[in-house]
Amino acid sequence: VSQERISVHSLADLKNTSDDAIPAYLNSISFKQSHTLTDTRLALGYSAFAICAATFYWDYKLGFDSTKHYTALAVLIYTLLNGILTFWIWGVEKGTIYIGTNASGDKIQIASKTEKHVPIYNLTVTTWKKGSKEGGKVVGIKKPFTQWFDKKGGFVVLPFQQMIASAVEVVGKMDPGKVVKKEKKVASVEDGKENKSMDDKWASLLAESSGASLGAEETATPKSSKKRSKK
Repeated sequence: VSQERISVHSLADLKNTSDDAIPAYLNSISFKQSHTLTDTRLALGYSAFAICAATFYWDYKLGFDSTKHYTALAVLIYTLLNGILTFWIWGVEKGTIYIGTNASGDKIQIASKTEKHVPIYNLTVTTWKKGSKEGGKVVGIKKPFTQWFDKKGGFVVLPFQQMIASAVEVVGKMDPGKVVKKEKKVASVEDGKENKSMDDKWASLLAESSGASLGAEETATPKSSKKRSKK
C-alpha cells in the first residue's frame, strides 16, 4: 500500500494517482516510454509564454507606440499557438497517458478518462505487434476505483497491476506473474473482509441462529390465531 494517501471523495485525485501508476508499472517491466506527445505540448506552451514575455519586454523598454505593430503580430502568433495547443490536447492526445514499446518491438498506447461524479476508471488500451501493418488491437477496461484504493485513500499496487496485466496481452507477456486467469479472482482491497476471525464467525453464527428462531416464532403465531377463530 502506498504511504501517500489521497481523498477518496476527489475523483480528480483518484484518476491522477491511477494515471501516474501506469508509467511507473510499465517502465518497471522493460517498456520504453515515448515522450513525444508531452514534449510537443510543452514546446507549444513554452513558446506561447515566450511570446508574452518578449512582448512585455519590448513594451517596457521601447514603449507601446514604437512596438504596436510587433505587439499585434505577437498577439496573432500567441493566439495561433494556443489554438494549436488546444487542438493538440483534445484532438491528438485525447486523454493519452502512456505510449511505449517493449523489447520485442510491440507498441502500446493507453488513454484514460472518467465521467463526472462516477468513480469508474475507464482505460482504452491499443497495442500493435512489431511489423504488423494492420490496425491496432483495442482493449477497453472499466473498473471502480475501490478495487485498488482502500477506505483511507491508500493506493494498493497489486490489484491495479493485475488488472492491466490480465486484460492486456502485451503487458501480460512481460509480467506473467501478475496475470490472473478468468476462473480466479483478481486481488482486491476488500478481500480482507472475507478472512474473519473465529470470534467473528461465532458471532455471525449466533446472529443467524437467533434470526432463525425468531422466524419460527413469527410463523407459529398465525396458526394459533386460526385455532382460536375456529372456537
